[in-house]
Amino acid sequence: MPKSVSMFCAATLFSLGVIVGARTEVTASLTTAMFERPLVHEALPVRTEHFVFENADGTVAGFAVWRRREGRRGVVFEREMTFRIEDEPGSDPAIYHVEALEGSGSRLVQRETGPRGRAVLAELATKADVGLRAFEWGPCGSRQEVLARDETAALPLYLAELARTGRFVAGSVGLFDPATSSVLAIDVATDYATDGSGRRTNVWRRADGTLLLELTFVGVRLDGFRLQDGGPRARAVEAAEYVARGGSGAAPLAEAIGNTGG
Repeated sequence: MPKSVSMFCAATLFSLGVIVGARTEVTASLTTAMFERPLVHEALPVRTEHFVFENADGTVAGFAVWRRREGRRGVVFEREMTFRIEDEPGSDPAIYHVEALEGSGSRLVQRETGPRGRAVLAELATKADVGLRAFEWGPCGSRQEVLARDETAALPLYLAELARTGRFVAGSVGLFDPATSSVLAIDVATDYATDGSGRRTNVWRRADGTLLLELTFVGVRLDGFRLQDGGPRARAVEAAEYVARGGSGAAPLAEAIGNTGG
């Protein structure tokens, strides 16, 4: 992996296309909820959670940090993930994801580093005549609008926040996926542990049945998550263990990525 990676910025907008009927109703209600006040931890300015991705044999596959914090104009959700490449030590790809929810609309920024480095910007406005917009910046810095639709979609980290607080446990919804710069029709279900632990697992699957995200909660605490079937699981750890095992990225991401309303 080269040390210097060309970055291009894709700013993406959401569209629901084939998402109709009940799925459209669910998406609309979730979008309305996006502009409500925060759901949990009102008294805390920042909630930070640390994770270590572990392979089946317990070896480290990467690290993650999730944050929720109050910004000057609204609420900011952040997620940082880094992944270890065994045959290329020291050149770990990373994904930095920020969502800012404001009264006038929401913004998602995702920056990916690595051999296919890219950046995505998506904006969701509250005005019906504006809706969802997306743009892309190429390697030379040229800006191009790639999508402009009136339809809406849910944002990933905010949908995870609704799942955390038990406000979205099952159903079908249109979700903006920054990895593909598109809106996916996903089905969500929740499995509840029967061992008395209070653990519940919120599972997001694409239309073809493949896993998009698996979130395990105990109360409102995120105990772990997984990005693909059979892939490494990110286990919640204390900050000291996170650092001891090689994790980094202690500073909030919004300032590093750009003005997202934080």
